Amino acid sequence: MSATIFDSRPLAARMMAELQQEAAEFRKQHRRSARLAQIIIGRDPAAEVYSRQLVRSCRHIGLSCVTLAYPFEVDEEEIRSEVATLSEAPTTDGIVLLLPLPDHIRQRVVTEVLRPEKDVDGLGPRNAGNLLLGFPSFIPSTADVVLTVLREAGIRVAGQHAVIVGRSNIGGKPIALTLMREDATVTICHSQTRDLAEITRSADILVVSAGKPGLITGEMVKPGAVVLDAGITTVDGKVVGDVDRESVARVASFLTPVPGGLGPLTHLTLIRHTLLGPQ
Repeated sequence: MSATIFDSRPLAARMMAELQQEAAEFRKQHRRSARLAQIIIGRDPAAEVYSRQLVRSCRHIGLSCVTLAYPFEVDEEEIRSEVATLSEAPTTDGIVLLLPLPDHIRQRVVTEVLRPEKDVDGLGPRNAGNLLLGFPSFIPSTADVVLTVLREAGIRVAGQHAVIVGRSNIGGKPIALTLMREDATVTICHSQTRDLAEITRSADILVVSAGKPGLITGEMVKPGAVVLDAGITTVDGKVVGDVDRESVARVASFLTPVPGGLGPLTHLTLIRHTLLGPQ
């Protein structure tokens, strides 16, 4: 068996064209460009790559994107104050706090002042709670993209066993909730899971978001499974995922690679959320 390797470029091009039109309509309605603010703390290589991609896409589509960069040692209250100020600014339409945060900055504390309609990556407690309860909300872009790709590929979710490796607030948890909302039976694995390979081999749909390069190998995948790699780590200057592409591609029926899979679609999804935000 040889997996279909998902190429995000056609979908990204289609999304780009749609978003350019939506951005033009926003400018016509509001007499200004939509504005996305991103906050980045410290020097995490993967976050910096993502930040640069987001800025480029905003410029190409026609949004204003401001990057607020802080040193690792920044005080929690300063970040909270900045988020609150941006949240109340009438010309800021979306706000994203790039993860990971330093240990001394609590996600709950700095996002509880973020208005849900500007919380375009679904990090705040109100959007997270709405996702848990099944109410309309912005959901984290990675979870949104996972669902978008499954639909684009015509892959059935309802009734399938989905195994999620990783339980972060931006990755594994919202992906699990999103797939459960689509009627999948969901198992979440994490760093304390025993017999990981046994569980991943039971998955019809396997989504990996652990940030551990090469964690999933072909022997850990059921023949014919759908595998989505949502991991992103920078190793020796290169962006890599959590899945060993070569061995998994020989077993799975469908695989999203890193780079070139889910990643190019996540920042486009953030832009779409920004254009759908406060109107």
